[in-house]
Amino acid sequence: MMLRFLFAAFVLVWTTASQACVPMQPCRIGERGEYRVSPPPGWDGRTPIGAFFFIHGHRASASEMMEYQELSDAVHKLGFILVAPQGLGDSWGTPGSPGEGKRDEAAFINAVAGDLEKRFPIDRGRLVASGFSQGSAVVWEIACHGDGRFAAFLPVAGVWWQPMPKTCTAPPRPLLHIHGLADPVMPIGGRSLRERWKQGDVSIAVATMRGYNQCRPAGSRSEQRGELACVFETDCASGRPVALCLHPGDHHTNPAWFMQVKDWLDAALK
Repeated sequence: MMLRFLFAAFVLVWTTASQACVPMQPCRIGERGEYRVSPPPGWDGRTPIGAFFFIHGHRASASEMMEYQELSDAVHKLGFILVAPQGLGDSWGTPGSPGEGKRDEAAFINAVAGDLEKRFPIDRGRLVASGFSQGSAVVWEIACHGDGRFAAFLPVAGVWWQPMPKTCTAPPRPLLHIHGLADPVMPIGGRSLRERWKQGDVSIAVATMRGYNQCRPAGSRSEQRGELACVFETDCASGRPVALCLHPGDHHTNPAWFMQVKDWLDAALK
């Protein structure tokens, strides 16, 4: 009984501070959808803090992201609230993909960010978008055609579907893409799906973003970060660096990668 009372008291205090949005329950945005949040342990709820969006992959969910302990641990160590938006059903309808047209995903993610800022004291200069697989395709979409509110992007194992954009409309932002060389689900070169849809080519996507951010090849450098073999573009006229990190594995994500590129992220958010 005492434990139940303490839990209820915690929920009441948190609800007051965050306008009815607690880690154990979804935050709803009217009929548009929902998302979940996980703040770092010990955060006082008043000090401005950055937000790390992690957009789940196909057949996953925001609640599963909340239960992904390695992910929340890494995001919290980086000093962010973890934000997990929920796809319609269990996936995302980006342009060119099988679910296209069900919802404007870029607009939804922007709406989540706007709602989050109403509930929590968010540091807008530390708003990061990441995601895995089809969730990574959403990240690429908002990096290219979003409203510019995100400060940096860390997509993993997924890019635009065909036809891929030749240029972007969003303001240039730092982007670091992570992909597996042995990925059979979203291969680096893309693949056709049931003869109706075609996934994009990672090298073309990264080259598009490097061109859009006005990065000069002469300014690139290669570094090994754990299992990640990275090429960093640092000489970008826009001031927004672009990087590609490859690992030898298949279609998966590893939150430890975010810690391995922490210095890149810190520099990108300055």
